[in-house]
Amino acid sequence: MQRKCLVINPLDNVAVLLEKSRRGDPIQACGERIVLRDDIDFGHKAALRRLKATDAVFKYGEEIGYMLEDVPAGAWIHNHNLGCDRGR
Repeated sequence: MQRKCLVINPLDNVAVLLEKSRRGDPIQACGERIVLRDDIDFGHKAALRRLKATDAVFKYGEEIGYMLEDVPAGAWIHNHNLGCDRGR
């Protein structure tokens, strides 16, 4: 079953999941069908394309951090693989 997600800006390279999703569930974003690689909770992010370590991560058109490791499209993006220098 296709899961709902939100992408606000063409710069975004992550989608926000609008419902709890499981590994293997598809999402439709930016005209692409992406299969989730992980279980992802409501409100969490999934990569829309392959992201490499140090790549900037954009959500709602704003840079929110950078990747700490390489991840494939559909991977869960959260504090285990997303770095942020804000507040320092």
